[in-house]
Amino acid sequence: MTLGLYSTDAVSFPIIPKDLSEKFVVVMPQDSKEISEIVKFCYKNKIPLIPQGSSTSLALGSSVISLSSLNQLTILEKGVILHTGLMRKIVELSRLDRYVVAEPGVRIDELNDLLDIEKTELFFPVDPASARAATIGGAVASGAGGLRGARYGTMREWVLALEFVDGLGRIHRVGCRTIKCRQGYDLTRLLVGSEGTLGIITSATLKLWPKPRKIVRTLYFTEKFLEGYEIFLRIREVFGVPLISEYLSNRIVRKIYETTGISFGEGHAFIIDLELDKYSDTDRVKKDLEEILDSNYVKNYVIAEDHEKDFDKIYFLRRSMYPSTLKTRKMKYIITEDIVVPISKIPEYVDFVERTREKYKREIEIGGHLGDGNLHPKLEGDLDDPRDRDLVMKIAREIVIEAVRLGGSVSAEHGIGTMKIEFLLEEFKHRESEHTIDLMKNLKKIFDPENILNPGRVIPIG
Repeated sequence: MTLGLYSTDAVSFPIIPKDLSEKFVVVMPQDSKEISEIVKFCYKNKIPLIPQGSSTSLALGSSVISLSSLNQLTILEKGVILHTGLMRKIVELSRLDRYVVAEPGVRIDELNDLLDIEKTELFFPVDPASARAATIGGAVASGAGGLRGARYGTMREWVLALEFVDGLGRIHRVGCRTIKCRQGYDLTRLLVGSEGTLGIITSATLKLWPKPRKIVRTLYFTEKFLEGYEIFLRIREVFGVPLISEYLSNRIVRKIYETTGISFGEGHAFIIDLELDKYSDTDRVKKDLEEILDSNYVKNYVIAEDHEKDFDKIYFLRRSMYPSTLKTRKMKYIITEDIVVPISKIPEYVDFVERTREKYKREIEIGGHLGDGNLHPKLEGDLDDPRDRDLVMKIAREIVIEAVRLGGSVSAEHGIGTMKIEFLLEEFKHRESEHTIDLMKNLKKIFDPENILNPGRVIPIG
């Protein structure tokens, strides 16, 4: 049973492969030297090695299960699952220089809790919805983003330096403890988002930032998506880039109420956080927000400061999006896509998803990060049924390629894993740049000549 848990991730969890004990072992190293020795053994014996943090991947990127280009579910023949969960030390913390050195098993929320306990007045801004479970190593490997992405960006903006082990077992230390750092090619950011295919993260030096002094959070509901979207644009025009700008469809709002009992209203939900400095007139800001909402005939809204009871409750509403769609699903699996489009194209994309939903008569819900164009269509299906799997992947392909057509990409923060390899090929084909994949293949061979590190992820084999 324990091995079964380590063999799956957030997508593949309904599947527990048989005969795992005959094919796989789980290792839990405690430092980079142990990881180096494990990799050297796997390199010598050509054994696949799957780096794993907390297994929250939504792209089949950290399990023994893959989804092939022919829509076939496959399981690695054998392998070593390398779990970094025991490496949970904060190695170094500098308030003055605003950085922290953390081992890969430290969870993002744990890091921020420590910064609070130490009264640093600093925080780590990257905030994936799974921050309570997501580890630093996994977040670096996946290039995680989250709710604060529009304001603070993704992991690549916050990783100053890395220690990692390549596919030969060599330990590398790249990057600096400073904002400015030129070391030839930027290997630090090359590793960010590489999904364990180029190296195993053994520690990360992360940039920290002063905590917001004040936050005003607004939740409002509209009958139609376009109405709420235009209000978001107006708020952004008046106040600048919000700290977070989130969207939940009217159907997701109902599902959250069904599973959590939380209800502030009905309709399409929009959550906007404004980050203020300590000299800001909070009452004036709230009054201006009310004027914008009232002038657009919004009848149902809540405005809360960070010390008021509704503040955290609204945040929990947003964080309940994925769990609620998972709990209310009618089919066995939820496939969560991770597209990004220019902000100007969001209405066109949302309309396309709604038309696709009607076309196939299939449950497709949508929500996500309005502020940076990163939306998460959620598609129900049965991956165990070959015919339904074909249909699910056909629908997913249409949803993803439409984002590319609108000037976006197939993934923004979840990564490619195995589920999106064909979609990535389609994206480069659309850009008339298929040869770029060859560069990636060559890089993979340099870092991992025997293709043992998370094989079959991110780029096609061969």
